[in-house]
Amino acid sequence: MAELQPIEEDVSTADRLLDVATVAFARKGYHGTSIRDLAREVNLSIATLYYYVQNKDDLYIKVFQRQYEEESKLVEDILASADETTTHNPATLRELLYKLMDLLIDRSAANPDIVRLWTLRWLEKPTQSEDIESEYFIPLYKKVENLLGQAQAAGIIHPGISNVDFVSHGFTWLHYGYFGMGQLTFRPNIGNPLQPQQVEEFRAFMHTFVDRMLRFSDQDQE
Repeated sequence: MAELQPIEEDVSTADRLLDVATVAFARKGYHGTSIRDLAREVNLSIATLYYYVQNKDDLYIKVFQRQYEEESKLVEDILASADETTTHNPATLRELLYKLMDLLIDRSAANPDIVRLWTLRWLEKPTQSEDIESEYFIPLYKKVENLLGQAQAAGIIHPGISNVDFVSHGFTWLHYGYFGMGQLTFRPNIGNPLQPQQVEEFRAFMHTFVDRMLRFSDQDQE
């Protein structure tokens, strides 16, 4: 008998389960998310849901794995455009970093649950999945930080910066703080972080942040 092939419905159900689980984990956290509630929302029995995942831990990891795969493709596509001249030309490197930040900002603006997912994880720190950061977070940082390290060694980033890693991490702290918490402002008319004009102002701020922090060699140095 020929081996049965997965039907299309199985693929879409698996994706739907990950979609629903992503929102649940992002808004309720690991501990507040119920497998029973997820099964009900995807219109599956508990037994059928376990056809797709082993348990809640497995589903939680699969959610982060999918986010990593999507973000990794985005980051790697940008970094693939870098060559030896990129780390020796401040204008080229600056443009690459702008493009990378812009795509990550656009991704978060389109789906802020991605930011909430990571933020709640860092707040909860569930012990059942301690390796998620090392598997699905640190590798992307290392790729960007390696590029910045090469640029600093080539002299196009200010040599006085003792740790360029703080710049890439600083982008995440500001990025996730902005989309996760909104603008901390006394002016309520600009408090919505997803409002297009505010997103553009935040994008411009992040460009300035990178310029000031890295102090490229083609800029006037203070």
